[in-house]
Amino acid sequence: MIEEYKDYCVLKAFDLSQKQIAEINALAKKGVFIQISQDYLDDTIVIINQSESEVVFQEILNKISDVADGAIYADEDTTLEECVVHQATQKNLKVAVAESLTGGLVCASIVNVSGASNVLYEGFVTYASQSKVRRLHVKSTTIDSFGPVSKETCEEMVQGLLANKDIQIAVATTGCAGPNTDEFGAEVGLVYVGVGSQKGIEVKQFDLDGNREVIRKATANIALFMLLQLVKNY
Repeated sequence: MIEEYKDYCVLKAFDLSQKQIAEINALAKKGVFIQISQDYLDDTIVIINQSESEVVFQEILNKISDVADGAIYADEDTTLEECVVHQATQKNLKVAVAESLTGGLVCASIVNVSGASNVLYEGFVTYASQSKVRRLHVKSTTIDSFGPVSKETCEEMVQGLLANKDIQIAVATTGCAGPNTDEFGAEVGLVYVGVGSQKGIEVKQFDLDGNREVIRKATANIALFMLLQLVKNY
């Protein structure tokens, strides 16, 4: 790390593309250092101004924000789970989590943050299809028709959580982490993450690369990011 500098800024973003990363790196000047690191889709952008004016430094920050196009979720060195807990606490929201392939990673991330008890109401690891049916009231016909790794199953997992009126926000994950396709033919890396409230439910599909650990951890971060966006807009 550069020890002497005029200005220093850390931005946190999520799932920047290689094109975006290249464009942000290209904004560096002789007196401005930019470093980007990505940890399971969670991006940290460090910008250090050694010799340029504050005006030039701010212009670079503005251009980075333009390139990131809404992916920036914090202007300080923080984590997704810290932002979720902070924002949900500010709005007095209770969160419930249902996890399949992530196996508790989302809940564990939230619990790592001090003050999580103000936010996290409950979490379920519904790994087996029968558990999804019994604990979250996913219809067996839904799983038979679409498989446990599907938009339809993920949506009903969220609905099952929202049946508890003590919570306001719900998030669910289901997918195939590998190393082989599942019994319904879901390809390795196929993931669905759903978030919802009484105002509605949103489910997104992702096709992730990597081994089992990478897919599971990236999915947990996706869930946290989607959860954060929902909380911010609640």
